[in-house]
Amino acid sequence: MFKRMKKVKWIAALMSVLLTAVLLTGCGDEADISVFVIPPKGMPENLATKLQEELQPKLGDKTIKVVGSPIYNAQKLLVEYIAGEHGVIALPKPDFEAMIGQGGGVPLEGIFDEKAYPDGVVDGVILKEKNEEVKEKHLFGIPLKQAGMFKEAGFPAEDMFLIIPANAPDVALSKQVIKELVNS
Repeated sequence: MFKRMKKVKWIAALMSVLLTAVLLTGCGDEADISVFVIPPKGMPENLATKLQEELQPKLGDKTIKVVGSPIYNAQKLLVEYIAGEHGVIALPKPDFEAMIGQGGGVPLEGIFDEKAYPDGVVDGVILKEKNEEVKEKHLFGIPLKQAGMFKEAGFPAEDMFLIIPANAPDVALSKQVIKELVNS
């Protein structure tokens, strides 16, 4: 009986070690930046992979992950935005206007000429000094139909916009990625 209990304890200890090893192997593979794409009609996985393969060499030692939603769901978009894990988001026009109107984006004038992207110039809320929210007109989004890398990948533009979310983990890297997506 004692041998059997000893054997059970060893098996339990071994299982714990194996489980810990499996859990730890998932850690550390997180990309430096991610792009989230949620088209109105869903996105095939091969397009996300194609975009990721095109972007990766342009970022040097930084790693990127492109995540495409296979279905459109407004709640999924909201959850992805609130999680704050994505540096760039491609979303449909109604969601773009709603998010920017509530302070959900970073103005892009320092990266792009607003005259080249008039459809992306909208009224949006930005934070000023002393955390004062002010509604101003800025270039907040780039129409996907004008984003070179999406065109090259054969992505149907369908009235979508690229934005840098206000809660992007690394705004400087997000700006680099959005430039590559548009200018490539």
